[in-house]
Amino acid sequence: MIGHTGIGDSTGVIHDFQGPYWVQADRMMLGRATRYIPLDPAKVRADVPGATDAERWDACVQLGCDDFRKKVHCLLYPNCNHHVAHCLNRMRYAGWARYGMLQLWVAVLVAGRFCGVRGFLVSLAP
Repeated sequence: MIGHTGIGDSTGVIHDFQGPYWVQADRMMLGRATRYIPLDPAKVRADVPGATDAERWDACVQLGCDDFRKKVHCLLYPNCNHHVAHCLNRMRYAGWARYGMLQLWVAVLVAGRFCGVRGFLVSLAP
């Protein structure tokens, strides 16, 4: 299980879809992150305005957030995991635009890093 997810902009501010028509910046709904996946802004393949990789990354995160500010939140669909996948799809991250919950789940299991000892304990505790 992935749990609650958000996506960071180039400055480290996390954006997460928390409820109907609401994407929060810099305050995750369920508290501090416990795991993260390092992503590379240089892998954005979308044709969006921006002079740098970071600017293009931020533009795609903003577009994804704007799209989800028009959606009703649901536990099954759409939810916070779909929001992150949508942002990655907007980016065409690493040349791919078909991210979904399954791909995020695999990425967290394979490439996810814990946010310190606390992140490890909170993530794996019963």
